[in-house]
Amino acid sequence: MEMEKENKLEKLKQDYGLIRGKYKLPDFKFMNENFEIESIAEEDTELLVRKVRKNVRDKVHAMINVFETFINPTSAPMFVFNVIKGFTQGEKEVIEKLYKKFAELEIDAFNLEITYNEKAEAEYIRKVCELWKNSEKDLNKIYESMKASYGLETKKSEKSYFG
Repeated sequence: MEMEKENKLEKLKQDYGLIRGKYKLPDFKFMNENFEIESIAEEDTELLVRKVRKNVRDKVHAMINVFETFINPTSAPMFVFNVIKGFTQGEKEVIEKLYKKFAELEIDAFNLEITYNEKAEAEYIRKVCELWKNSEKDLNKIYESMKASYGLETKKSEKSYFG
């Protein structure tokens, strides 16, 4: 069973190598570390570029959900309110800028669900990967701010109503 899984992963790497060369996509390691494309190995498909794009789109969708929670936290978990309080105006602007860029990609993905076009699917993957690479520094800053804000609030609230 384990050997079969390894074989499927190796086949995926080979198949991905072909589409990577054809469409100038990032290497398998980058794609797997950032978009978990190894999960596709269990699926037999003739539409590999679409399957990869769907994994990539899942990450786009997840990031949009996080940004929306920060921008409009009406039903967010309580810890989010503490985190948001710690954001600087600059960080809030970065979140809104990233939200808009990721939302554009979500709209592009909608069109790809309607009409299959392998080249367009690959272009989408490249666009997301470029945004992901260019956003990494901003996303790390947001994470550090979240961590710091949450840490401060946790210390302040040790003697809370429930304590």
